[in-house]
Amino acid sequence: MTLAHVLSADGTRIAVETVGEGPSLVLTIGALQDRASVRLLAETLADRATVHAWDRRGRGDSGGAPDPDVDPLGPDGEALVAAEVADLAAVVAHAGEHPALYGHSAGAVLVLEAVMRGVPAGRVVAHEPPWRLATDDPSPRHELAAATMAALRDGRPDDAAAAFLGGFPAAAPAPVERLRTTPFWARTVALAPSLPHDVALVVRDGLPTDRLAALRTPLLALDGGASPAWVTDAVAALAAAVPGAEHRTMPGQEHFVLPSVLAPVLADHLTG
Repeated sequence: MTLAHVLSADGTRIAVETVGEGPSLVLTIGALQDRASVRLLAETLADRATVHAWDRRGRGDSGGAPDPDVDPLGPDGEALVAAEVADLAAVVAHAGEHPALYGHSAGAVLVLEAVMRGVPAGRVVAHEPPWRLATDDPSPRHELAAATMAALRDGRPDDAAAAFLGGFPAAAPAPVERLRTTPFWARTVALAPSLPHDVALVVRDGLPTDRLAALRTPLLALDGGASPAWVTDAVAALAAAVPGAEHRTMPGQEHFVLPSVLAPVLADHLTG
């Protein structure tokens, strides 16, 4: 396993960890995660792929934590998304021409945004991107964003993480109050300053059906059979919007899936 740093378009250093041999696969994580969250998945795939796991900006060994005074739902939102698209473009260039891209949760939204904006990819796996459908009421997500950003501006990263996970209970492995009593919580709080990027990705806009219709990269839209209906509805709508997309449901699985279950699905898509 090797660790490198690549430079994004604005000079931000982005950490990339690489393991394995075979076709290139880039793993992009969701909110309140860093590359350690997918290290076991990368190692499980190492005999079938060259796997690149990276720290999104403001996390782990990457720089670029956003100013908490930004407005992710206002004029700053596009800049937050564009910066992370540029980060992923730098990781893709490091990985080599047209790697496969896997994104989980908010990371799946980021991967799809990057591909729609021209970042090259051979294949894409979008695992439960939490896009809001056009028919959904946006106000609960706007309330989540307001609570998250208010806590960050007040210097309360603990409350910011709790507010975000409380608004997306499917994204938490347990109820927030239980998580706060575990050793896992300190790591979660340490990642909270990066949340403006996730707010911009999953709150600002709904599912971009028209833009997705122009996507020609082979896409696997992935969900779990035990995930909430709003999650699986969003994945189904994504698959319906992209010409030729495959929609696969992993029976009995929720938002977080064991590497032993997920790795064969990714390996199969790599060689499909």
